[in-house]
Amino acid sequence: MRTIIITFTHDGMKVAKKAAQSMKDDINNDINDDMNVDIYCHSRCSDNYDNVISFDSVGRVIREQFMNCDRILFICAAAIAVRTLAPYIKSKVTDPAVLVADEQGRFLISLLSGHLGGANEWCSQLSCKIGAVPVITTATDARGVFAVDMFARENNMRILNPVMIQDISGRVLNGEPVGIAGDKAYKKLLEKTVKKWNGQLTMFGEEAYGTGYEADYQTDYEAAYETTGQSSIDKYESGIQIITSPSDHMIFRRTLKLVPMDLFVGIGCKRGKTSGQIRKAVSSTCDKNDLLMERIAAVVSVDRKADEQGIIDFARELKVPYKTYSAQYLNTIRGEFTASGFVKDKVGVDNVCERSACAASKDKRCIVKKTVCDGVTVAIYA
Repeated sequence: MRTIIITFTHDGMKVAKKAAQSMKDDINNDINDDMNVDIYCHSRCSDNYDNVISFDSVGRVIREQFMNCDRILFICAAAIAVRTLAPYIKSKVTDPAVLVADEQGRFLISLLSGHLGGANEWCSQLSCKIGAVPVITTATDARGVFAVDMFARENNMRILNPVMIQDISGRVLNGEPVGIAGDKAYKKLLEKTVKKWNGQLTMFGEEAYGTGYEADYQTDYEAAYETTGQSSIDKYESGIQIITSPSDHMIFRRTLKLVPMDLFVGIGCKRGKTSGQIRKAVSSTCDKNDLLMERIAAVVSVDRKADEQGIIDFARELKVPYKTYSAQYLNTIRGEFTASGFVKDKVGVDNVCERSACAASKDKRCIVKKTVCDGVTVAIYA
């Protein structure tokens, strides 16, 4: 995770250093061990400080760094931040979290990507550490009601159609009925969520899931249609549904689609494969196995491929981590793998894609075994 702090004055630098130190303390305490923090200081005062990046144009900094960082802290007037960011803001799904603090560090405003980007949570945490008053203005937080984008973030899910966030949030804020649904794997999560937000959400087709949870995914939803009837669908015109494949049935007329990020894709390839070729291989594998690519939580391989630019770029396009493992470690992974003597001689392990995907996965459950596509091998575990 990369954080940049932008400041213009000596007073601002005091706040910047305090904020940066709190983040480094998090690293030292293993709260966030992959944190990288850079302080950008205006050239008018940057000569007085070590380990800062000097700049003359804040617009140039944002143009170059906006899509290359996860979080931005401005220490200046909010209007400066707004005007600087405006040309580059695209989507709450992709924009980094942005906070703004005044030069005395008295107030800390969550400005952009409050939920999906984590700005609200970051604002609450950082304000405590620098002694500022947190300013969070999102309506669901102000009212203390269910926020679907926070639900997605907390449960490591992607929102496929973020345009529906406003519809769902508006209905919750107005006390209108909102349904929530998912297959049997998410029954406990949904029940817990409905209970927590008492009266704000209804687990759709609850009566149908009694025996339906023992059936497969498709049957669950067919049962929900048959049991609840048209009147129930009318009542819950908009709803939230957790889906895992392109063929999943939609219950609601207007559905916010959540996809769990629970798949780990292991990749092996010949040197020089482009990100386009890597994407084609992974996309083809997912399509053939009725899997959504949006479920990918990480891309993994052997450490000999740590500098393979095609895989690096592919992971960056998906906005997921790219992690590699040593051949020595991969050889310790237990399971049934598709062994190759040729690969063993080349990289020191008999299978790259399956072993690395298995190493990264939580349940060690193979979804797709080694698949070959134009010099790229792909395996998927959950």
